[in-house]
Amino acid sequence: MKIPRAALIAVLSATSAAAFTTPSHQLASRRTSLASTFQDVERNNKVEIVEPEPQTAAPPTPRPVLEAKASRKTRAAISDMFKQYENQSGAAIVYSKLLEHGVEVVNGYSGGAVLPLLDQFHLDNPRHHEAGYKPIKWITNSNEASAGHIAEGYAKSMPINGPHKPCGVAVATSGPGVTNLITPLQDAICDGVPMVVLCGQAATTAPEDAFQFAPAVGLTSPCTKWSYQIKSAAEIPFVMDYAFYIARNGRPGPVFVDLPKDLQNQILDRDLIEAYIDNSLPEAPSDAIGMASLKTETRPNGELFKAVRLGYESNGLSFDVTEKDGAYKMEPFSSKNGSFNDDHHPTNRVYWTSNALSGEPEKVTKEGDLSLKDQVSKDMINFIKRAKKPVIIAGQGCNDSAEELMEFAEKLQIPVTTTLHGMGCFDERHPLALNMLGMHGHPTPNFMVQEADLIICIGSRFDDRITGRMPDFVPGARKAAELGVGGIIHVDVRITERAKQIEPHFFVHSTGKNFLTTMNKALNESEDLQIQTTDWVAKQKKLEAEYPITIPKFKPETYTKIDENGNELTATRTMMSAQRVVQELDKQLLAAGKMDDAIFTTGVGIHQMVAAQLITWTQPRQMLSSGSLGTMGVALGYCIGAKLANCGKITIAVDGDGSFNMTFTELKTVAEQKIPIKIMILDNEGQMMVEYWQRLFHDGRYLAVRNENPDYVTLAKAFGIKSVYCDNEDDIEEKMKEFLFADPDEPVLFHVRINRTPCLPLVAPGQPLDDMILTDIDVDVDQSAAPS
Repeated sequence: MKIPRAALIAVLSATSAAAFTTPSHQLASRRTSLASTFQDVERNNKVEIVEPEPQTAAPPTPRPVLEAKASRKTRAAISDMFKQYENQSGAAIVYSKLLEHGVEVVNGYSGGAVLPLLDQFHLDNPRHHEAGYKPIKWITNSNEASAGHIAEGYAKSMPINGPHKPCGVAVATSGPGVTNLITPLQDAICDGVPMVVLCGQAATTAPEDAFQFAPAVGLTSPCTKWSYQIKSAAEIPFVMDYAFYIARNGRPGPVFVDLPKDLQNQILDRDLIEAYIDNSLPEAPSDAIGMASLKTETRPNGELFKAVRLGYESNGLSFDVTEKDGAYKMEPFSSKNGSFNDDHHPTNRVYWTSNALSGEPEKVTKEGDLSLKDQVSKDMINFIKRAKKPVIIAGQGCNDSAEELMEFAEKLQIPVTTTLHGMGCFDERHPLALNMLGMHGHPTPNFMVQEADLIICIGSRFDDRITGRMPDFVPGARKAAELGVGGIIHVDVRITERAKQIEPHFFVHSTGKNFLTTMNKALNESEDLQIQTTDWVAKQKKLEAEYPITIPKFKPETYTKIDENGNELTATRTMMSAQRVVQELDKQLLAAGKMDDAIFTTGVGIHQMVAAQLITWTQPRQMLSSGSLGTMGVALGYCIGAKLANCGKITIAVDGDGSFNMTFTELKTVAEQKIPIKIMILDNEGQMMVEYWQRLFHDGRYLAVRNENPDYVTLAKAFGIKSVYCDNEDDIEEKMKEFLFADPDEPVLFHVRINRTPCLPLVAPGQPLDDMILTDIDVDVDQSAAPS
């Protein structure tokens, strides 16, 4: 007879169970009896004990089955997530999403195709009768372009430590509403400004070439990070979530959403939700179907799931739909697949390209993690510690890490220069501050960057305005790399910036903040830290004394003027340069202890570069200007946006007459909304920067560079705005004080008449960074390298 061992054990165990109730004097004999029974059975072979077959593991669930299960789970989660928008119109969902993403102010202009969305902002709309949220403030501007520039100024200056990352929003209608926004969109994509633009569009049922139709997506795609026309009200939640994520993350930038009028009115009912989930969420991206699909991803714990992939077929990002306490969120998920993903999910990897230390004839690239335990990072840190002539170039990517930058620079006594958009991330009152470098930068940083043995460029993309002639940029660091004692370290959030303009020796794919935090930790733990830069800092001081920014001065002049009674009078005055006026502005704000509380905006021209040179920049995101595109006319819009985002700050537009003339209609918004900004117009009746180039490159043949301006004091009066006027250096101190401090709660326009002077230094186009025109004299230039 065959009995499985397990069965026999069970029978005998039942007998032995009595041991727990058996008197102790019987327990020993009972145990002996059990052992004897096993021995007797096996010895007499009366029962053959059968060992159990080893248990085999259940076969793994086939991947298609797992994917199908994951797909059903994600679709069910989306269905639940969309319930909160059920029975809302498309326009209502857009407004709800603006609230979710922390939008407090929207600028724009009206039009027929955007009326359903506009109605959501009206305070009498029934939706605002609900408690629980503050309605979004709507501001009507004088035109759509100004609405875009105001949104830019709002985003550029919005505090970065709030619950939501900065982002500006503009709304306009179709056709000319869209085309008027092209310049702000291009300005934003060039300078990395987070902005969401929402425009109405002719209905999907409208005939071809309907009234105010324009191919909005086609027009805006080249100047946005993402441009999309909705296909159904059901996809609006995904569209809006993706729009704000793309605008705010990676290198920020503008996003455009096109809203056909009939879909703004479409009601999102349960049937539409289910139809969208069943038919418009394919298992692979399809631009023909929509902007969303499901993608198989694997979590760090090995669990397979279906992510929601948003974007176009060529470029898109994955999101995990998560739920907590009945609330659903779209969590970004790095799919580790492609440069577009990596540009929005920094890998914190370090790439070291070198042949100096490896002894190899060809370049060798080593990779490692940005970590104190990684050898490539350790090697990079050692280069930094050993450098005798290092310079930090701090760009816009340092604006969220001013404290970390200061700690890093002080620990090793490294001089810091900044780009136009990085000014203020390193307080220029600090002795290590080199101020701005580049075409119109200070001489000292330009000289020192060229001589440096190590360049640490953090959050800047090596724009041509800071490099001069590319092949001749940073010769000292290139030579040091050949000798194995220095080189170029480039830190950028985008992997696509690696070696795009300048090939670095170390490329760090990370945020500036994470890089600086890691470096500071390494230096804090270092036991052999020694300052190597004493002579280098001494040279900085010597250069600063030898090459200051000069302030043009003029002799008194006699002139005639007409008084208020029509009488002709003779008077004496001393005219001023743009440099002298900005110098006074800077001096008074510093003396009053108000510089840290000030935000400045500029147009484009001489006034812009003079402000960059002569204002003492003390705070990140303090200077708002159009850098890469060079858009004239933005100062007033930027200033309005900055004040809307920072009501407690002094916001000052430093503008030129040429720039101001392009957009002064926005004084309407200033007056209407009673926005207490300061507007200073440096009026030289011309475009002096272009005039100087015509002098250098076109033998002084001046064309389209002189302005016949309105009376700006009268213009301000027409809008009901207070004005101050000055054309005499003897009066500038008193007039500047009145402009800045006399009326803190109302807008003030300051009209300052100045002489035409160039902005120097100037690195002539096509020349190395350290080859500067320092004084206003005639010089020979390369006629083939005319500026752009």
